[in-house]
Amino acid sequence: MKILLYVLMAILTFLIQADAFPMLFKHEWMPNLILVWVIVLSLLKGRRMGLGAAIIGGLIHDLVISNAFGLHFFPYIVVAYFVSIWSHSVYEEQWYVTFAWVSGATVLDMMVRIGMLWLGREDILIGTYIWHHIWPVWWLNGLIGIVLHELIWNMEERDEYIW
Repeated sequence: MKILLYVLMAILTFLIQADAFPMLFKHEWMPNLILVWVIVLSLLKGRRMGLGAAIIGGLIHDLVISNAFGLHFFPYIVVAYFVSIWSHSVYEEQWYVTFAWVSGATVLDMMVRIGMLWLGREDILIGTYIWHHIWPVWWLNGLIGIVLHELIWNMEERDEYIW
């Protein structure tokens, strides 16, 4: 039953990212819900779950939503691996830590993407890219990270101890 719930949440995430967000936000202000899932799962569930979400989310984002293959796939894997190193330090009550990690990892994702574009000899202005693509999105992703943090912790089964 839990697997079915995760699959339904993945489909809903895809539909929100691909259909709802483009109608609600301008391109520069559009939060990246798939990236936030990758970060939160890496923090709360560990490296294996985070890398699995990064691979699946990156492939879906690149193949279905975006127009360049690898522009999301590789940064998602880097972010999931980097964030999962500190997965043992986030607990249920620490939603503010999740906000900080999601915000920081969003910046890391954009920096890896800038590096990939630069290596591909794309003509990008770093300051303009940061101002239009990183600044508006990092706090939106952080706020969404708080919501996903609470959602995942409320889905967890809790052991009841009888003393």
